[in-house]
Amino acid sequence: MPNGTKRDTEQVKQLQVQIKSMQKQLGWTNTQLANAIYCELFEEDDDDGMQKFAETLKKQLKRDSTPTELLQRYIQLISSHQDYRRAGLIVATPIRLGVVDFQILRAVSAASQKLITDNNVNEVN
Repeated sequence: MPNGTKRDTEQVKQLQVQIKSMQKQLGWTNTQLANAIYCELFEEDDDDGMQKFAETLKKQLKRDSTPTELLQRYIQLISSHQDYRRAGLIVATPIRLGVVDFQILRAVSAASQKLITDNNVNEVN
């Protein structure tokens, strides 16, 4: 399917929403999010580079043309961040990539929801 199709833009929007949701779960500001991703990508602490990246990231999280691979990489970096692991958070939103049969996706999603619900019930008890 050519770039820029409706299917691609929907996937980009889903990934952008997922990143924003992860950011909200962690209670991170836009600067904290950019800093966490920047440090993982470039393994350096450069204030000028970080500020430029923060502006770039802000735009990438709004544009429909942002590559899905890049957004998926950001999700991977956030979910592997020590704050995310320490908080015990999981990526609960399935990402539809179009390569898995819809019925399989639905079954996996239902199983995931059951695990999350069972885990939440066990934490309350």
